[in-house]
Amino acid sequence: MKSGILSFNKGLFRQHTRSVLWMSIFFMLALLVVLPLFIWMIFMREETLEYYFQGNYENGLLAFSYSIQYITLIIFPVIAGLILTNYLTKKGSSDFMHSLPFKRETLLTHVYMAGGTALVLPIVLNGLVLIIMRPLIKPSVYTIGDVAGWLGISLLVVLLMFVVTVFVGLFIGSPLLQGVMAYGIFVLPGALIMLFVANARFFINGLAAEAYINKVMSEGIFLVRASMIVEKPFSEMELTVYTGLVVLLVVISYIVYKARPAEAVDEPIVFPFFRWLFIFSFTLAAMLIGGLYFGEFLDGAFGWTLLGYIIGALAGYTILQMIVQKTLRLIWPWKGFVLYVAALVILFIPVATFTSFYEEKVPAENEVAKVYVGDNTFYNPSYTGELPNSAAVDRQRIGYMEERESVHQSIDLHKQLIKSGEPSKRMAHQIGIAYELKDGSRMERQYYVDTEQLNELTQELRNNEEFKRKTSSIFAISRPEKISYLAVADYWNGTSQMRITDQKEMAAMIQAMKHDVINEKSRRFTDYDFSNIGEVQVWFTDGQMMSVPIYLDQEQTINYIRQKGKDGGFASADQVAEAYILTTDTPERRRMLVDYIYEKSEAPGEAVLTDFPMPAKKITDPNQLKELLNPALLSQDGDRTLLIQWKGNGAISAVGIKN
Repeated sequence: MKSGILSFNKGLFRQHTRSVLWMSIFFMLALLVVLPLFIWMIFMREETLEYYFQGNYENGLLAFSYSIQYITLIIFPVIAGLILTNYLTKKGSSDFMHSLPFKRETLLTHVYMAGGTALVLPIVLNGLVLIIMRPLIKPSVYTIGDVAGWLGISLLVVLLMFVVTVFVGLFIGSPLLQGVMAYGIFVLPGALIMLFVANARFFINGLAAEAYINKVMSEGIFLVRASMIVEKPFSEMELTVYTGLVVLLVVISYIVYKARPAEAVDEPIVFPFFRWLFIFSFTLAAMLIGGLYFGEFLDGAFGWTLLGYIIGALAGYTILQMIVQKTLRLIWPWKGFVLYVAALVILFIPVATFTSFYEEKVPAENEVAKVYVGDNTFYNPSYTGELPNSAAVDRQRIGYMEERESVHQSIDLHKQLIKSGEPSKRMAHQIGIAYELKDGSRMERQYYVDTEQLNELTQELRNNEEFKRKTSSIFAISRPEKISYLAVADYWNGTSQMRITDQKEMAAMIQAMKHDVINEKSRRFTDYDFSNIGEVQVWFTDGQMMSVPIYLDQEQTINYIRQKGKDGGFASADQVAEAYILTTDTPERRRMLVDYIYEKSEAPGEAVLTDFPMPAKKITDPNQLKELLNPALLSQDGDRTLLIQWKGNGAISAVGIKN
């Protein structure tokens, strides 16, 4: 005798199939338009073919508007799931279906069979069309393997979305709520983790919140992860996990459906336990959002953050009770809220224990293979300026440090940051440390420190030669023979000052820039630097460009540009509208100068330099100004500052004067 799961009834299958037939037809047409027809239209216009294949795609079919493909793949299976489980949300339909001479296992099997057929056939048919089209398209833009890969990915995404929609429908009695939760169930766990981490950074010193949030966002939420497979295809482990999840949910769904009370069709959440789980989960989310809102805007002030938690929890709990009770005339179940608060208190105990361990943890020096110190806990091209995707650039030359002195200094800095970091001060300067340990694991910390204090704490590291090399993009050039030319541009006129094409001169220019970087203190972890006056654009033979900033106090770079440029006019006295010598001998005066420059730079029109907040002397002697613009007399900071307003766009620069 066949089990209820394996039983097949032609009439029941036909009834379910008819209900989703229109959806299946639209799904097939949508895929046909998005992929085969789209490819054919591009093929008919040969000039557009290369545009879609500028990137290095692992699967050629993903080059064609994958974003539209993806939206199609996640919408239609949810529609199919809602249609096929709709009878569970209406009393008349539910009574009729459950009065038929079929076990519940049989009913659910036919739901899966009808939905699977309606979703799989359009994908397979489009795959066949792609195979038939392939010999007709020259040049060939995809392989049979690409078609097989596309079929596999599409079937995985579609079947997972469909099974989850059916699974959610067994717990929910409202079709609208079911549709929301079909997507929400993918997002909620990851969202709760991200919200928890985002709030924890207000209280846990050193918490690498950005790194954890980015990891959860990109790898822990299926809807986000599946949207990124063009850049990062699924790994074998991910494919195994998602396939296993489909099978597991199908197996559990039979158990759940068998236990589902038939009379609960009018309940938004069918099972009492999951009703409270639903309420508590979204109440927690609302509470964390409330705390995050106040914490972000008020720099993590504890009292305001706590108020945000209270408002968020009360508002979220009340709204969710309205949804569950299906009325605005709410009977407020205060006992449930007390239970929610008690659960939070219990969870707080292990969190507090973990916090103390986390904050004090520092790796031993002999455990560290390499270390990265930057504005974040992960290497980002913005840390050094945008590094181009060029064969002449080696990204491994930038970022992580491996020398023992660098590791030692980084660990010393870490220990000082444990004492100095203030997690609630979100407006302070951010600094991240990431260790790659010899056992293959990672350790990441992120701190917020006042700018002046961070400047002092990082003095030793910013004088470290390896740190300077690892934070300057000029050292990322691994194949200088691939450089086409160098162009120098200023920031006040936006014009090119010179162009170097001779290989020896380019090598000399690059050597001058490297010399200045090595012989100056690194400019990382300074809240401001107004001495940036231009850039050297390094153009490579593959058409890529890398920009390297130029600063007024960089002696060899400035002198080389003046020597080779137009009449030695780069950043010269002739280009200065007016200049002042300011007294900046205290941190307070330096801070006032920063505020003053920001205020003048943001003012509409050309700024008028008046009303200085510190002693100021205008330079009227052209010879004195020319002498002061000698980079050998300038430095990153000093008790006196040269303030310059340039001709042209009226840009303002400031640089220290050596004592």
